[in-house]
Amino acid sequence: MDIFQLREQIIHQYAAYTRSFLTILDPAIRDFVDTSLAEGRLWPDALVQLSPAYDKTSTVADLVEHGTLHPTCGEIFRVPDGAAGLRSLHLFRHQKRAIDLAAAGRNYVVTTGTGSGKSLTYMIPIVNHVLRNRPQDGRVRAIIVYPMNALINSQAKALERFFGNVSSACPVRFARYTGQERDADKRAIQQNPPHILLTNYVMLELMLTRPDEFTFVNAGAANLQFVVLDELHTYRGRQGADVAMLLRRLRERSGNPNLTWIGTSATMVSGDSADERRAAVARVAGSIFGVELPSDQVIEETLTYAVPQLPVPSREALRTALEHDLPASLDWLSFQRHPLAHWIEQTFSLRADHEGTLRRAEPQTLRQGAEALAAHTGVAVTRCEEQLRRFFDLGSTVCDLENNPGFAFKLHQFISQGSAVYSTLDEPAQRHLTLEGQRYVAGEDGERLLFPLVFCRECGQHYALCAYDAEAATVTPRQPMSRGEDVAKPAEAGYLLIGEDAWSEESEELLPDSWFNLTRSGRTMKKDYRPFRPRRLSVRPDGSITHLPDDG
Repeated sequence: MDIFQLREQIIHQYAAYTRSFLTILDPAIRDFVDTSLAEGRLWPDALVQLSPAYDKTSTVADLVEHGTLHPTCGEIFRVPDGAAGLRSLHLFRHQKRAIDLAAAGRNYVVTTGTGSGKSLTYMIPIVNHVLRNRPQDGRVRAIIVYPMNALINSQAKALERFFGNVSSACPVRFARYTGQERDADKRAIQQNPPHILLTNYVMLELMLTRPDEFTFVNAGAANLQFVVLDELHTYRGRQGADVAMLLRRLRERSGNPNLTWIGTSATMVSGDSADERRAAVARVAGSIFGVELPSDQVIEETLTYAVPQLPVPSREALRTALEHDLPASLDWLSFQRHPLAHWIEQTFSLRADHEGTLRRAEPQTLRQGAEALAAHTGVAVTRCEEQLRRFFDLGSTVCDLENNPGFAFKLHQFISQGSAVYSTLDEPAQRHLTLEGQRYVAGEDGERLLFPLVFCRECGQHYALCAYDAEAATVTPRQPMSRGEDVAKPAEAGYLLIGEDAWSEESEELLPDSWFNLTRSGRTMKKDYRPFRPRRLSVRPDGSITHLPDDG
């Protein structure tokens, strides 16, 4: 799959869909909208970000050999290794740090990127704890709380794969316990509690109130040691306070004042200072868990280069690589040595902060990267963009010795729904049009109000969404897509049809027949519709109503 080509197909289809229901009568507004769509105002260029590699350390087998983990962990935590079968899981540095903290009985929070194996930072310690503490006693040792059931289902599949590596029946058991399970399944879990319970905070609240589920949380019935909050950043505001109180009740009911609290999150706080980041995360997590959490128990990712850092490729080497066509495929060694591999990783993947620590680079468009490469090498921007795109594709197909892709990159495409076109209250020659949802635009005579436009589905005539306040003698913009609920009395919700010739007494023939009663003497407007009879107003661009001639 060519992800760049897929992106172009999606944008082309969405653009065609968007244009299919646009009926705009005014040629100037129609040209403005068509030009904006052609320029990609609603779908800017995609941002490209290269997922960095994580620094690796011991394997699970190494930790088993050193006595850190139970021997059965070595059998469980294995991954496919091609034709060779299964190999021991190679741990990242942040995973090893979490295992060490758990072994010391300390609480911790893991804040690493997507795809960094955060679930293993708590699952390996929990499984190890169960194996070392009478797994034959079928009591709950760990409750893992997820914000969404979809995450629970994903975690359950991952555990099934790992536990399936055991040649005989795995001594560690887990179960999902959410609103998705049938009553019969829940009763079976209640009667035979698992070691690991995967749930959400709503169900955890119910466990503390329903007697049939006390076996999961009460002292004596359960043997709770670990409580994990996955996606910790989702618990904020009132919901965060509710969950914090819930966890305090859980600690009291468990009878264990020394529960091990674990949190994970890909995004918690930004900033270049590692100490400030960890301290901020520790404050938030500590307040949720109700414990003192030192900042050194906040685990951040340790990044490294996927491509070995040979000497930085020279400008001449990069220019030569750009001027020659790239091969159809590359092996791992050729990929590592290619000048573009080094330049792309240092541009789209990693950057060094002021402390010298490798951090993720800010996403940028392919064109921005091509412009930087062109400025460095003197090669045309279009050629640089073409070669970068091709090399990204090559890098995603080549694999290292552990079958990991050379480049695991992401394309971030933002698409705006394009809620409204905004216009000032001017004749077409002086009118200001924009797609930006602002309220004012500066003019020579002061600020001019911007009104969102709506269009007749049949003829394409445009109207300005407005609120008319006769007492204040003003007309002000309404919110796009509103049905008048944003207008407070004495103002009235309505529409402005702008232009000297927009309406006349003869135009009343254009109103719907349903507004009128037909009598022998002619048509008379129904009483309920009289307040909605079009009224002529003279309005200045600042929204004030005037009664002076030629002033609005």
